[in-house]
Amino acid sequence: MPRKTDWQASKTQFLLRNVHSGRYYLRVIRQGKEVWRALGTADYKVALSKLPEKLSEIHRTRNIERTLTSKSTFSETAALYVQRVKTDTGTKQSTKDYWQECLKALYRSWPTLENTRLSAITDQQCRNWATDYLASKRAPAPGTRNEPANTISASRFNNTLIVLRGVFQIGLETGLIARNPALSVSRVSPRPKPTRIPSRGDFRRIVEAIRTAKGVVSESCGDLAEFLVYSGCRLDEAAWVKWEHVDRERGQIWISGHETHGTKNKQARWVPIIPAMARLLDDMKANPRYPRAEDRKQAGYLTAVRECQKSINRACKKLGVQRFSHHDLRHLFATASIESAADFRTVAGWLGHRDGGALLARTYSHLRPEHSAALAARVEF
Repeated sequence: MPRKTDWQASKTQFLLRNVHSGRYYLRVIRQGKEVWRALGTADYKVALSKLPEKLSEIHRTRNIERTLTSKSTFSETAALYVQRVKTDTGTKQSTKDYWQECLKALYRSWPTLENTRLSAITDQQCRNWATDYLASKRAPAPGTRNEPANTISASRFNNTLIVLRGVFQIGLETGLIARNPALSVSRVSPRPKPTRIPSRGDFRRIVEAIRTAKGVVSESCGDLAEFLVYSGCRLDEAAWVKWEHVDRERGQIWISGHETHGTKNKQARWVPIIPAMARLLDDMKANPRYPRAEDRKQAGYLTAVRECQKSINRACKKLGVQRFSHHDLRHLFATASIESAADFRTVAGWLGHRDGGALLARTYSHLRPEHSAALAARVEF
C-alpha cells in the first residue's frame, strides 16, 4: 500500500503526483479497494490528457465483471483476465504481450475451450489438455517453411498453465465456479541449461574481434559487451544507464532500469566501478561513439547500442569459441567476482538479488575448470 507521505494531491480529481519521482498516477476507489494506474509522465498537462483513457480502462473492467454469469464461457471470462493484464501498472508491456500470447497458444492447443461454459470444464479435461500440449510440436517461426521439430518447452507449458489457472481464478472470485480445475495439473520441471561462460582470455579475444569487425557500430557493440561483463547488469538495465548515473567520486554506477518500469525486481541499486570498467568509461568519455544513435547521445545514454548479440555470434564463430548470450556475461561477472573472493551477499547486492546470496550459492557458485584445478592443488592430506 503506497504511503500517504509519498503522494501529493493535484487540483484534478483522481490525479496524484509521486513526490519522489515527480510522476503522475491515477487513483480511484472501486468496490472499497484502491485502484492505481501509472500515467508514465511527470508533466501535468500530459497526465491530464491521459486521465480519461485510464478511467475508461477501469470502467471497462467493471463492465466486463457485470456481464459475467453462470453461463459465461471461458473466452468471456478470459476477457476480464486480459483486461487486468493490460491495466497492471507493475508489469512491463513486453510481459503483458507475452501473457496474451500464452492465452492464444492455449486456444490453439485446446480448440473447443473458447466456447465452453467455464463451469462445465472438468479436472480431467485440463489434464487431457496438459498431456496433449506437452506432446505437441512447437510451431515454426512466422514466415518460415521449416517443419516444427521440438516439443513445447517446460517454461512455455508452465506459463500457459499459469494463464489457464488465472482465468479460472477469476471465475472463483466472481462466483462462477466453486473450485479451480486447472490446479489438478502439475507444473513441469524445466531441464537445467548448461551455463556457457567464456574464459577471461576468450572474452578479451571476442571483444577485440567485435571492435575490429569494421562495421558501423562495431566499437559500440564492443562497448556494450564490456559494460555488461564489468557491471553484471541485465541487458535491459544496461540500455537505460546514462552518464549522469556514473559517480566517479564514489566509484559506483546507479542502475535504475527502464524509466517507467524500473529493473526486473523494481529496485534500483549501485554497482561498483571495477578497474576494467574505469578504463572502459575513460575511453568512452574521451572517444564518444554514437554513429547511428544521435537520439541516445542527446539523451545522455552511456552506450550507443542496446544489444550486440549478432556481433558476439560472429566473433564466436570466427574464433571457434562456443556461442554465448548477453545474459551469460552476467554469469561471467558473478563468477569472476566470486573467484576474486567477494562474498555471496556482496555480489548478490551488485546483481540486484534480494535473497542475501541464496540464489548465488545455488546458481553462480560454479567455478571454471582452471580455477577449480588451482584450488584443488592446495588440498593436502
